[in-house]
Amino acid sequence: MKKLILVIIAAILMTGYAMADHGIPPVPETQGIVTSTSVNLFGNFASASELQWRITDDWEGLPEIPPLGLFEATIYESTYTEDTQTHGVGLMMYDKELDIETSGQISGQWNIEATKQISFAGGSGYVVSSDNIMVDGAASPYFTEDLVICPFASTNGEFFPAYCNRAEAGSTIDMTIANVRTTTTDRFVMPSGDHPVELNHDIRVTEIISDVPSVGLASAYMEVLIQEGRGDWISEDRVLFTSLDPLMERIEFFEETTADGAITNFVKLMHYDSVLTSPGGDGGPIPVDVIS
Repeated sequence: MKKLILVIIAAILMTGYAMADHGIPPVPETQGIVTSTSVNLFGNFASASELQWRITDDWEGLPEIPPLGLFEATIYESTYTEDTQTHGVGLMMYDKELDIETSGQISGQWNIEATKQISFAGGSGYVVSSDNIMVDGAASPYFTEDLVICPFASTNGEFFPAYCNRAEAGSTIDMTIANVRTTTTDRFVMPSGDHPVELNHDIRVTEIISDVPSVGLASAYMEVLIQEGRGDWISEDRVLFTSLDPLMERIEFFEETTADGAITNFVKLMHYDSVLTSPGGDGGPIPVDVIS
């Protein structure tokens, strides 16, 4: 039996101090949703999760967007879905942990965090499972001192420029024999702009037991759209006279990997973040670098 070994890492890092995604602060009332699922059976199985999340600090609120306010207004949207079903009778082991936290999270913590482990041996049956996570943020310009705790940030850049950035990642399996683990996280609600907006999705398909590979199809993808201004402003005493912040950078990225057969090892790690680093300069054009 032919074995397929595949390891892929995809990462996009967006840099610029006080000129990358600054996230959004939480609303005063915050919530947490936690679920834990563990199933071991011979038969049929189905499980599905779906989250849609919108949050803004625009003073007119969500019902009035669009348009977004012209100054110090942000909106973030995030979605998460997971759907697993067996078709035909099989031996199924399924474990999943899902944690949704609406409070402000710092580096190393997550607003959405999900881990899933599937082991399946179907005979004539098969299992289909998919995961997807997306974060989309848009903001008009802000004074840096209103967003960042670091006391030196405003000396490097007086303003956060406008931006509209979107990242999405996901994976799908369709297998008669499967040993699959997925990990999915994102962070965009934060107490300050000192921490990066971040999204991750990892999938690992391995042998179900030694020398018995997973059999079927595994696919994973990542898609990113980055649109950034530079923050060229004229201001005095925090009173805005003129805003000149047109679109200065646009990046589109897409990658998809598919494997079909007897899979010994399929690993794809996908990561997006928008990191604050010093640009130099003060109130003028601000360089933004992208590494992919």
